[in-house]
Amino acid sequence: MRSVLCGLAACLLLVSAGCGGSTEHSKEATRGPFAYDSSQPLRYADRGRVNNHYPIAIRDVSYMAGRDRIAAYLMLPPSSDERLPAVLYLHGSGGDRRQLVVPATWLAARHAVALVITAPSATTAASTGGSPVVELRRQVRLEERDVLAVRRGIDLLLRRPEVDPSRIGFVGWSAGARTGAILAGVEPRLRAVVLMSGGASPISSYTARAPASLRPVIDRYLRTVDPLRYIRRATPSTLLLQDGRRDEVVPRPALDALARAAPTGTTVRWYDAGHALNAKAYRDQLIWLAQRLRLHRPPVKGALTGP
Repeated sequence: MRSVLCGLAACLLLVSAGCGGSTEHSKEATRGPFAYDSSQPLRYADRGRVNNHYPIAIRDVSYMAGRDRIAAYLMLPPSSDERLPAVLYLHGSGGDRRQLVVPATWLAARHAVALVITAPSATTAASTGGSPVVELRRQVRLEERDVLAVRRGIDLLLRRPEVDPSRIGFVGWSAGARTGAILAGVEPRLRAVVLMSGGASPISSYTARAPASLRPVIDRYLRTVDPLRYIRRATPSTLLLQDGRRDEVVPRPALDALARAAPTGTTVRWYDAGHALNAKAYRDQLIWLAQRLRLHRPPVKGALTGP
């Protein structure tokens, strides 16, 4: 029995990880497994700029999400009289805020604010014991904390005077895309959601391998963080899924399952690429974000706007 549960937990980790306000919002934020108190202070900290001699400023910042202090980089284009869209980027398993800095600066060079965060799951120590059921519950809790980190990051962006609250986006890669699939269904403030190399298997594929007596508890835990459940609630026009035909990390059935679960009208694009995707995928992503978030100003002089 223990070996079966260990296998289930391992499968969950594999598919989830890959390699790598308004009154309306206040009501939404206080319901469901991803509820939080949006009135709690963010305790924002800014340790200063970390780059020099480049038109896009990268600032070392952090904020609180529950009990987690979230390390982030904030990308700011030159100051402007008009409000700008903002996009939050979330890395894959084993990564941190550095992983998507370059794509975030490409977007900032098109006159957007970008926030690249390190998820709580990336900084939490590995389990040193406990039953497989306890480990499964721990992994579910980590996913909830990652979702909260993004939602609080959106709170942070919306409190910045240069950000337009009606133009907020999200980009997630690999494990970050799995988290993004959940956010697409629970976070009403997102107007554009890009999921790169994201996959998820049906809960039944896990429970079928467990003893009958354990299936209800496994189903209960996994259902609370099931990307296939939440992505169905998303608005189709807000979603872009990008996947590689030669993904060597996330199995093709898991990629297909997430794409099929997305609502009709979702944009799904496949590339002749592996898990990391390729330059064309990033170019397509930037064009799509520019359209969805209404980025029409000339590029920032001296800054790269894409691969």
